[in-house]
Amino acid sequence: MRNWYVLIHNSACYQSLTELIKRLDVEVYNPCRVTFRKRRDRPSSLKRELPLFPGYLLLRFDPNVTHTTTITALNGAHGFVRFGGETCVLQDSVVEALKAAVLVRTNRTFDCIEYSNLPSELEKSLHLIIDMHSETARKAAFFALLAEGATLARLASRPGTLCYSTLHTA
Repeated sequence: MRNWYVLIHNSACYQSLTELIKRLDVEVYNPCRVTFRKRRDRPSSLKRELPLFPGYLLLRFDPNVTHTTTITALNGAHGFVRFGGETCVLQDSVVEALKAAVLVRTNRTFDCIEYSNLPSELEKSLHLIIDMHSETARKAAFFALLAEGATLARLASRPGTLCYSTLHTA
C-alpha cells in the first residue's frame, strides 16, 4: 500500500536525489513557498521558489515494493522521520491539504482568501505553518502536527480503543 513518508536529505544533493528517487517509481513532493522581491533596476519583480521545509522531502511509495533502505542508500538521503521508533506515515489528507494551502498562498497580493466551505482544522494549522517566517519554527510546527497524527493513529490502532471526535458547527 502506497503511503506518504518524510525523508531527511542533504539540501546540496536535492536535484540529483529527486531524479534518482523518481527512477525508483516513487512520487516526490517538495512543498515550496513562492516569494516576490522587487527589482532595484526595473519596475518588475523577481519570483523565487524556496522549499517550505528545507532538508525534507515527502515521498509516496509502497515499502513492500521499494524498501526504505533502497532510498536511504542513495547519495544525499539520510533517513526517514520516526516517532517512537516507527517511521512516520503521513495521511493522504495532510499532503492534499498542504498542496491546497500552498497553492492558495502563492499570490500574496490578495487581501483575503475566500472559501466555498470553511477550511478544516488541519488546513487552518497548515496555513499558520506556511505563514511562519522562521524556517526552524515552520519545521517544529510541522513535526508537532505529524507527531500528533502519529499518536492518534497509534491509539486508534490498539484493540478495544474508542476514539471520539467533536463536530463544531457555526
